[in-house]
Amino acid sequence: MPPEQLFVTNLPTIESLVQMVARQQRMTWAEGEEFASIVRLRLIENDYAILRKFRGGSSLRTYLTVVIARQALDYRDACWGRWRPSRAARRLGRTAVTLERLMVRDGFTLEEAWRTLPDAPGKEDAERLRTFAAGLQPRLRRHYVSIDDLDECHAGSIDPDVDNIMRDHRVAAALAGALRTLPAADSRLLRLRFAEGLSISTIARTEGLDQASLYRRVATLLRRLRRDLEARGIEAQAH
Repeated sequence: MPPEQLFVTNLPTIESLVQMVARQQRMTWAEGEEFASIVRLRLIENDYAILRKFRGGSSLRTYLTVVIARQALDYRDACWGRWRPSRAARRLGRTAVTLERLMVRDGFTLEEAWRTLPDAPGKEDAERLRTFAAGLQPRLRRHYVSIDDLDECHAGSIDPDVDNIMRDHRVAAALAGALRTLPAADSRLLRLRFAEGLSISTIARTEGLDQASLYRRVATLLRRLRRDLEARGIEAQAH
């Protein structure tokens, strides 16, 4: 089967696996939507290179599960930076490193993380680990704001989540300014995708655009916005 046909035929399976992995990674709805777009883009990149590598050594579903799980790790690295355990965790051993990663990077509660540990620690180790875990703080998670509201967002917002993620007006103003530099057609595209929450497939259908090209176009626009923000002095971790 040609790779493009393989992709289209297996889109329901791909969507199902993406949702499963997103749940496992405890992604928010917005993160899951973004991750799904990234996975589709990766699968069609370079003339469906990932699908062309499939040689039938396992079922296609198993192959795609591994591919999407790896994409999820890359997505987490892109969001938070590559994970590095603390010295304290390394001193306590592999279980402490796993516990720290689950709680700090992935946002699990202590009890949720504890249930996922591969090996149940002994009583003495468990006490040390729980004492260690009590001092851990989760990383600040990203929150998404409508493009229409960017000019009005500021550090004094009554929404504590927005207040935490945008500590000063400079971030919101820089993003709004970056969006205004885009051509009208590109600005409309991003508004449909992120402000109105339409899927790439829906936009392609309603706007009469090629879906595969649209994935690439959105990815290019997001990279451009990132470079623009960095040029305006906005560090990646700040937004």
